[in-house]
Amino acid sequence: MRRFTLLSILFFIFKSANSQCTVTTISGDYTVASSIILSGTYSVTGKFVIPQGVTVFVNKYATNSCGKLEIYAKSAIINGVINADDAGYTGGLGGVAGTSVTSITGDAVALTACNNKDNTGQVTVEAGKGGSAGSGPGAGLGGANGVSGSGPKQQCLNNNDEAGMIGSGGGGGGGAGASYGGVGSSGGNGGNGTSSYTATGANVSTGFAVVQGTGGLGGTAAAIYGTSGGTEIDLGSGGAGAGGGARSFALGLNGNKGGNGGGMVKIVVQDTLILNGTISANGSNGLNGGNGGDGGVTAKCCTDGCDDCGEATLACGAGGGSGSGAGSGGGILLQSTNYLNIVGTLNAKGGNGGNGGNKGNGVSCNYSATFCGTQALISGNGQLGNLGGAGGGGRIKIFATSCQTNTINPVTSVLGGTSAVNAASGTYSVICNLNVSLSEYTKYHELTVYPNPAKDKLVVKFKFPQYLKASDAKIYVFDINGKQSHVQDCILNTNEEETISLESLSKGVYFIKLISSEVTVVQKFIKE
Repeated sequence: MRRFTLLSILFFIFKSANSQCTVTTISGDYTVASSIILSGTYSVTGKFVIPQGVTVFVNKYATNSCGKLEIYAKSAIINGVINADDAGYTGGLGGVAGTSVTSITGDAVALTACNNKDNTGQVTVEAGKGGSAGSGPGAGLGGANGVSGSGPKQQCLNNNDEAGMIGSGGGGGGGAGASYGGVGSSGGNGGNGTSSYTATGANVSTGFAVVQGTGGLGGTAAAIYGTSGGTEIDLGSGGAGAGGGARSFALGLNGNKGGNGGGMVKIVVQDTLILNGTISANGSNGLNGGNGGDGGVTAKCCTDGCDDCGEATLACGAGGGSGSGAGSGGGILLQSTNYLNIVGTLNAKGGNGGNGGNKGNGVSCNYSATFCGTQALISGNGQLGNLGGAGGGGRIKIFATSCQTNTINPVTSVLGGTSAVNAASGTYSVICNLNVSLSEYTKYHELTVYPNPAKDKLVVKFKFPQYLKASDAKIYVFDINGKQSHVQDCILNTNEEETISLESLSKGVYFIKLISSEVTVVQKFIKE
């Protein structure tokens, strides 16, 4: 039998009609000689091997809209590692920090500088925004925007000048964790701003109320998808982005993105599948919410002899945004129509919720003079953002012809991640008495084309036409560089054979790809 290694073989690769995943058809054995990044589908007529000490990383969905590795082979031995962590559907973007300063009296600059010093005025500081939802069927939803804070600016009077005090806004709500096999948990509410302050010997303007902004509500988790015992398997979904921090005297910070879901690994063999190594498809953790902006104090704005605290405007510390949601665990499916020896490690865990952003701190003004008295004025602190939601566990499925005649004893984990409320575990299922008339392996190896080499016409036959649907079955032709050269509806579900015209093709190597909802079949041919 011919042997295939990364050092000595030519890949025949062409693009799938519906995604950026690729299909690679390999004649003979495929031994992964060194650690590498792979994705898409590998159809191996011989044995697929990952030796001990070798890691296959699954290319991330964020990189090529794939996030999965499917192996269809005669047999497979996994002594090394397949790492599909963080390779699934992507997490949502973080919410932006509050940045704007507005005023219904036209005094927005009074937050940081003297303005219209002898008259009352009002200033509003913007709250943090919630992040966006993750991607995938069970993506976590983003949190709500916080509520802005406001207050009066300073006012110079003939006696007892009045200080300004700007209440702070709330941070954006935290992102929810994603769901797949288990439900993710909701994101925490954003940290509140504050209207609190302490004044000793100093007056604070009563021209406008000091208003506290509240943090936005956390996002909610989506329902689970897929089944625990069906033959389908999928990627894990992404968590929602973190909330942004609110503005005060200083700007807050933007929230970070949500965690990605775990990827998908599927290995289907006709003969023997041995797993002594590790396959992991864990979702990634959520990240931090944005910090709230710190408070500050302006310069003294009045021109009398007492440069006391009543001449300045102080701002309270703002609320922090809550953390981003974690990605859910991904999917692992192992199947053999003959013999399984599964004693390695299988993990499809959800990630942990992200931490909340730091609170913004208030400031103080202290003044003491012989003829003017003693004053102390302190603006309050905002609140810390809360945790983002945790990701639910993924799904692990093992299909065997018999539980008694196979060795199936892996170390497994489909735990949900941790947060203020932990996410639910996913599912681990061993399905025995497997009885499928068309194995996944066979789908890739029972397409016949002739004559081969061909000149003007090529005849196509498929051994299992009952698995083709007239509504969606198509036949594609790709050249060796992956460019689609021809497509036509497939009628093999009613006809014994189908003819394809090759008159428009140049001489060279091509691939036939037959696709239906339950079948993907590949074969190579040569045009003379």
